[in-house]
Amino acid sequence: MARRPIIVLADDLTGAAEVGALAHDLGLRVVVVTKVPRAPIDTDVLVLDTNTRLDKLGRAAARVKSRADRLRTFPHSGVFKKTDSVLRGSVLTELSACAAAFGFSRALLIAGNPSLGRTIRAGLCYIDGQAIDQTPFARDPHHPARSADVLSLLQAARRSDVYYLKPKTPLPPRGLIVGENSCAADTAKWVLSVDKHTLPAGGADFFRAWLTSRITADPKPSSGVWPIGPALLLHGTTASTAGESALVFSGLRPPPTERVALALHQDAAATISASPHTLNDATAPAQVAKAFGELTLSLLDSDAFRHLLIAGGATAATVLKALGWQRLSVVRVWAPGVVSLQPEDHRITVTLKPGSYPWPAEIQHLYPRLFS
Repeated sequence: MARRPIIVLADDLTGAAEVGALAHDLGLRVVVVTKVPRAPIDTDVLVLDTNTRLDKLGRAAARVKSRADRLRTFPHSGVFKKTDSVLRGSVLTELSACAAAFGFSRALLIAGNPSLGRTIRAGLCYIDGQAIDQTPFARDPHHPARSADVLSLLQAARRSDVYYLKPKTPLPPRGLIVGENSCAADTAKWVLSVDKHTLPAGGADFFRAWLTSRITADPKPSSGVWPIGPALLLHGTTASTAGESALVFSGLRPPPTERVALALHQDAAATISASPHTLNDATAPAQVAKAFGELTLSLLDSDAFRHLLIAGGATAATVLKALGWQRLSVVRVWAPGVVSLQPEDHRITVTLKPGSYPWPAEIQHLYPRLFS
């Protein structure tokens, strides 16, 4: 008998992989998709990347609604809306669209990840105790944090249906509730507020707490067969710099395919990085991501690598689309947010990492040439 999976909608691919990893660690079978499947999938958790993080408000809401309308026809045992932990993207409009499609009268947004130092306290967003507008997130090329005020980050000024509440406060019958989340105890308290009328939404910590409350966990160690062969790292994020040995774009043009293939053949490793001169150009990321996709497809056709590592959700989504990979299973979790997936019917392993998260030491030890 087919399972009734929990459905998760995430606004970018690394976020989708992040919550998929949490479910995987609890012993659940997880499938991550970049397109709504034509028929239900026999899995415990189905995570859809809507790839809407960089969309404008109207387009993001329309895309989420169309996908949620189709997913709600599938047998399922619960719904969660994954958002960015520091509230980048069209968060409120996506929540409204998702809640309406699935028939919820309200949504409970518990952002932040206290386990990683990302907290919501007294209406402000903090990173390791520092107001977010005083951190590198203030210079994000797409969603710069010009204020630490949560409602300002959410662009909620013109909405009368948005509420900021502390834990244990009764929820209004309708609307979008943003909950204070300053520690793990706050996260756990908010889980108790979720009922059949409420769409749970937010970061990885809240998803883990909510999911744990619904299942009997059977944790399994991350292991499995590991790919033997060359590793290709695509550094598609502005959050940090690549190693000195990285092959760097010339403007918006990637290094020649032949040069990358030679590095993979000689060193069994190659890192490709966007030019630092494009980091402050808001129009560059989409063009760079497209070039990454074309380069990777060319290298795949020549069987040049076995392990593909990608930093940055938007880059990951564009590259996987270019490769035609729409369904992936979680196979290994390295660290919070750093997850390996196996594309359906393919022997390549893909490891994804959010741009603002570090590469874990274990991966750096396995592939020192990627990070030198």
